[in-house]
Amino acid sequence: MKSAIEAMISRRSIREFEDELVPDAIVREVVQAAGCAPSSKNTQPWLLYLVQGNDLEALKADYLAAFDSGVKPNPGYRYSPDPLPTSWMSRARACGIALFQHKGIGREDTDKRRAHDRENFHFFGAKQVFFIGTRASAFSYGTFLDCGFVLDNLMLCLDFHGYGSCPQYSAVSYPDILRKHIPATEDTLFIAGLPIGRPKADSHVNRFQPPRLPIDEWFKCVGSAKF
Repeated sequence: MKSAIEAMISRRSIREFEDELVPDAIVREVVQAAGCAPSSKNTQPWLLYLVQGNDLEALKADYLAAFDSGVKPNPGYRYSPDPLPTSWMSRARACGIALFQHKGIGREDTDKRRAHDRENFHFFGAKQVFFIGTRASAFSYGTFLDCGFVLDNLMLCLDFHGYGSCPQYSAVSYPDILRKHIPATEDTLFIAGLPIGRPKADSHVNRFQPPRLPIDEWFKCVGSAKF
C-alpha cells in the first residue's frame, strides 16, 4: 500500500470515473480519518455531505439544466482575486491550454470547449460526490483553512485506497440547487465539491498532470541550512 508521501505525490484530479461506488466501509474510514484534521481551538467547523444514488442523479439533472439554459452561476464566495497576479495568471493559462491540448480541443472548437465545461456539472461521471461547507452565519477566513485540511485528508485517504477525486469550485456554483437537494442546509456556505470513485482504467484525460514549481521558487529557509 502507498505511504502518506506516495499518496501526496500520486494524487491528481480525476476527470473520468468507473461506474462503481466506493464501498461504505471505505467511505466511513476515509471520513473518520478526515475528521482528525486540525482546527482552531478544536472548533471543527466543517460540514460534510455525501450525495449518491437517485439523489445525485436528480442533482446532476438540475445542474445540467441550469448550465444548458445559461443560468449564471452564483457561488457563495469568490474563489480567486480579480485580476489574478501576473505569475498566477500565467500558470492558470498554461494549465488550461495544456489540458485542452491533452484532450485534443482546439482554440476554435467552441462546442468541445462547452462540452468540457459541462462535464463539471456532471461531476465527470462520478457516482458519489462529497460537498464540504461550513456555517454561513459564522464564516471566517480561518474557517476555510480548517475545512481545507479536511478536504486534503479526504483526497489523500481516497488515493491511499486506490480511489480518486477532483476538488471542484464549480460544483458549488449553484448553491440554491444544492440546498434544494441537501436537506437542512439553509445556513450552509458550500465551499467545494469532491466527486469520488475509481479512476477509469486507461483513461487518457486522467493521465493529465500539470507541472509543479521547483521548490526553490516558493520555498525559503531562513537560517544556515541548505536544501
